[in-house]
Amino acid sequence: MKVTILGSGAAGGVPSISRGWGSCDPAEPRNRRRRPSILVEEGGSRILVDTSPDCREQLLDAGVQRLSGVLYTHEHADHLHGIDDLREVNRAMGGPLPIHGAPEVIDSIRTRFPYVLGCVEEGQSIYKPMLEPHVIDGPFELGGLSIHPIEQDHGFCRTLGFRFGDFAYSTDVVNMPPESFEILASVKVWVIGCLTMHPHPTHAHLERVLEWIARIHPERAFLTHMTPSLDYKTLQGCLPQGVEPAYDGMVIHI
Repeated sequence: MKVTILGSGAAGGVPSISRGWGSCDPAEPRNRRRRPSILVEEGGSRILVDTSPDCREQLLDAGVQRLSGVLYTHEHADHLHGIDDLREVNRAMGGPLPIHGAPEVIDSIRTRFPYVLGCVEEGQSIYKPMLEPHVIDGPFELGGLSIHPIEQDHGFCRTLGFRFGDFAYSTDVVNMPPESFEILASVKVWVIGCLTMHPHPTHAHLERVLEWIARIHPERAFLTHMTPSLDYKTLQGCLPQGVEPAYDGMVIHI
């Protein structure tokens, strides 16, 4: 399995409009971060997790024209609002693309982007429905891959993490129920969101993330969804063995 980190930044990216580079060294290319997304590849399958506002550039950089499907962690803008860029994938494939999300995510897409699902009256859109919605209500298969959703607490809403065999992806999470840790048990590689050094009401901070990693004990862990407060080399220097900051374009083989 091959996992590409398409975006390792938080909602504002790095540099951000309000904070610029923050504590990040602009001379370090791994500090330039787009909004969060990953690409999972296995055999002939390609699965995109989230359509960030940077989706177009992310897919171009990864050389992606075709996808087996898209998974959504939740409906926040930094994870969803690049959805229109899937029109180009739809065009390249010549047919609709399956998307998978929690019920509230699919409902939000119907409300905010009705044309992508064909939920508009005739004559109000020139686009054919380009996406096929599927509600996640338990483990499922996509492109020949078995996927286990992971329930996560995002403070004011829930999110989903995903486990693909020996790999798991968890972002936008501040707490997890015991059953989620059971799903993560024995995972070998874990990409986990780490927003800042300090506690936050909706995202795990470094101390909590390291506690979780010690509990799950994966062979390797990578931190993502990082704000301008987390400089790549500074963070790298204070992490235990087997834990690294992710960066845009990073490729992980499992």
